[in-house]
Formats: sequence, C-alpha cells, structure tokens
Amino acid sequence: MDKTALRKKFLERRRNVQVQEVTIWSQQLDDRLWSIPTISDAEHIMAYLAMPKEANVDMFITEALQQGKYVYVPVCVTKTDMVGVRIQSLKDLDRGALGIRIPKEPYVVVEPQTLDCILVPGLAFDRRGGRMGMGAGYYDRYLQQIAVENRIGIAWDNQISEEMLPMAPHDEWMHTIVTPSESIHCYKE
Repeated sequence: MDKTALRKKFLERRRNVQVQEVTIWSQQLDDRLWSIPTISDAEHIMAYLAMPKEANVDMFITEALQQGKYVYVPVCVTKTDMVGVRIQSLKDLDRGALGIRIPKEPYVVVEPQTLDCILVPGLAFDRRGGRMGMGAGYYDRYLQQIAVENRIGIAWDNQISEEMLPMAPHDEWMHTIVTPSESIHCYKE
C-alpha cells in the first residue's frame, strides 16, 4: 500500500475514535508516559497540542508544568519549518488556522539540542520506529536536530501498523512509541 492510501486508512481510523475513548485513552497514555525514565527524568520536554481525536497529551503537559519542567510545543513559522515554543499553561493559548491551538506571542523559542525528549504525534507508526505524519515534513525536518534516543512517538493503539511503513531517506525514525496500552522500544532491521 502506498503512502497516500495508508494516510487515508489511518485518518479514517482517527476519525472513528469516539470522544469517550479519547478521555479514557488519554489518562492511560498519561500514566504510561510518566513510567518512561527518558520522559520522567527530562527537564526540557517538547510535546504538542493535539488536534481533535489525535492522541492527546494535555494531561501530561499540565502535570509536567506543575512539576516545574520546561514544556515546549511546535509552531509552524514558514511553509516548511517549525520551532519549539515554551508554554507555561494550557489556558494561555490562541486559536490558529482551522481552530488549532497555538501559543500566544511573543514566543520563547527553544534550541532543539536543549530538549531532553520530544513527543511526536503521527498518523501511524510501525514497531521499528517508522512514522507516517500528515505529509508536510515539518517533524522530519525538525527531528534531524534531535538525537534519536530522545524521540518518542505518541499514538492510539489503532495507529500501530504491524507491517513496515514505507520510509523515504528523509523520513525520521522514533526510538520509542507510547500508546495507551504499551511502550514499544523500536528497532530497525
């Protein structure tokens, strides 16, 4: 199956997620995230602001901020690039294009090398650490600056492909993938 067909398949899976499932799965995801030392020991964490029905890490962000951790989220600054921007509360956000939550300006931008870990959303992941996003390449370009061992894919269980996802040379790999029911330590063959 090519990338276009796979994106369509996994977008449909995400669309079919029920609101009640998001609530339950988000709590399970939060519990699992804190059980991973790379995350629980981190001081500088890049997370993301989930789109509707996307694997939601808002609980995790709130707890990380309460613990005094530095939390950053992505902001697209051009048609090809994003930066990590510090947030201090989920209440201090604006609505951007398509109603997507974004931090209010002025931005405090983090150097990617400062991050102890980055939580990466995706449409699909495979067990080797392959990731399929929306196709714009924002994360692939950003992840080139992040050590592989600090990359953590975040997904619902139905976003894990048992078959290898097609990966191009510019596609970036994950070290770990976390779902509500499991943590997957990835490997490449």
